[in-house]
Amino acid sequence: MKYLRMTDLSSKLLGYTAGPDEVPRSRAQDVMTKNVNRRSPPDYHAEVAQALTAIGNPELGEAIRNDRGSQLEHLGIRFPELRKRVKQGFSFYDLPQDEVLAVWDELWRSSPYGDVLFAALEYYAPIVRKRFSPSLWPTIRHWSGRVDNWCHSDGLSGLYSRALEHYPDEVYPQIQAWNAAEGEWLRRISLVSLVHYSGRNAVFLPPDRVLPLVSNCLGDARHYVQTAMGWVLREMGQVYPDEIAEYLETHAPAMSASAFSRAIERRSPDSRAALREVRRLHERPRRSR
Repeated sequence: MKYLRMTDLSSKLLGYTAGPDEVPRSRAQDVMTKNVNRRSPPDYHAEVAQALTAIGNPELGEAIRNDRGSQLEHLGIRFPELRKRVKQGFSFYDLPQDEVLAVWDELWRSSPYGDVLFAALEYYAPIVRKRFSPSLWPTIRHWSGRVDNWCHSDGLSGLYSRALEHYPDEVYPQIQAWNAAEGEWLRRISLVSLVHYSGRNAVFLPPDRVLPLVSNCLGDARHYVQTAMGWVLREMGQVYPDEIAEYLETHAPAMSASAFSRAIERRSPDSRAALREVRRLHERPRRSR
């Protein structure tokens, strides 16, 4: 099976398109569920891990793990197959939603398999696009602590951006805290969460809420922080072209080449040429020192 290397935010791997939705439940259903489907977290982990292992490819999994530099074991499941299996369901889907969340939380915190974490993201991605339950954020905000690669980072940011849009007063201070942290993945999360991954309404914050967080990372030369900066500026520029052009004119010299290229790639040819010239003129004095 051919393995395609994907190492940037535009990867189609994050195009969440399917998953279980929350449905109304009767009290009788809840009582039956408690008697039939409530098991210990290890049992649920064994159920999920066994199901995912059955559709995995160990060779692909090892290649993915090495490519992403992750410490988690990867089972080698392509995202369409993972989405399909998550949509099919597991035994705990019949539990009340707060208990389903408790199961996914335990699996996220304890599983050695990166694919189990991806399964949790695939479960909630379609749900939060329709409705973000206020009970979700206090739990998933802690999931950032297990992230050790760009793909988990960006998938989790897809949930966090929905939380930020619906509960900005509660979520934005946490985004600021991650932005000020030293960790590469927390910083990336703090940037990628500022914009939805795709859609007509991907940009939902004004520049004065986004640009200070970008500026705080200008001096961070780590690749995945820089590419996140470029992506956010690119998406913001679709809605606020003048404001972002002004920002780039001022700060482009402080950005890496990859971040700058990402930031301007959807601008008009004339705008790209002008911004490249500004960057070149700023770089010339530095090189002559």
